[in-house]
Amino acid sequence: MKKYITYYYLLFVLLVMGAFASMAQNSYGFKIMGLVAFIFGLLFVTQLVYVFRNKSKIDYLVICELIGLITISIILGLRVYYIHFELVELLFGLAGGLLMAVYGVKAVQLFKEISKKNKVLALLVFCFYTSLILYILSMTIIPFLPVFSEVFGILAFVLLILFAVVSFKKKQMNYGSEKATSIAVIVGNKDRSIVLISLFLLFTVYMGLSKVEVLPKMYSDEFPQAYFELVNTAEMGQGEAVDGKYKHEEFKEKFEKFLENSERRNVW
Repeated sequence: MKKYITYYYLLFVLLVMGAFASMAQNSYGFKIMGLVAFIFGLLFVTQLVYVFRNKSKIDYLVICELIGLITISIILGLRVYYIHFELVELLFGLAGGLLMAVYGVKAVQLFKEISKKNKVLALLVFCFYTSLILYILSMTIIPFLPVFSEVFGILAFVLLILFAVVSFKKKQMNYGSEKATSIAVIVGNKDRSIVLISLFLLFTVYMGLSKVEVLPKMYSDEFPQAYFELVNTAEMGQGEAVDGKYKHEEFKEKFEKFLENSERRNVW
């Protein structure tokens, strides 16, 4: 896990750069963010390959975690490039459900293990994983139950703030014959929870600041606003496919033909 920290850091920097470029009304900002999603997926694939190569000790929780992360990374990358395929929402939901199951099992296992040494520390770690599960739930149910998505996102953020405040006040706590912080215990678990929670926190802060108009909304001039509204409708599960095509896919094809015809007229 440690050898990937530098890559994660660089990807976070690229993600923030892409977001700011998009907010500054540069259309390439979205493309950078899509590229970051695909690179995250590639990193998770390399880690999955390493797990399978280590035949002496195969951790099925790690395998399930990486499969879920790979799936979500690829789908998010495709969304940035406006690529939509049938049943993508269901696949996204299944990947999110798999991640919630993995982190749920980890939360219970760690709570039982840590509570033998320090109950406060165990509760803090459990609080952290519960926040992560709620964030994933919030992201996963957007196409199915958009009304509840924001509620779960707010609950996740509140739990994360509670975790951060108590962890800061407690700092070093007794952990058997040693002392440890809650973050150190979570990092020692060697999963990708810290990476995920950091991404969710960035997204939450941006959404909050953009709503109060401290930060501008992200921008893309590749297609008209009507196209993005149709994409959102499809992602929320409210659009139906006609002859195997969603309305935004049909709109995209017609718009691209319109641009081609306009370019030909300009040439002539």
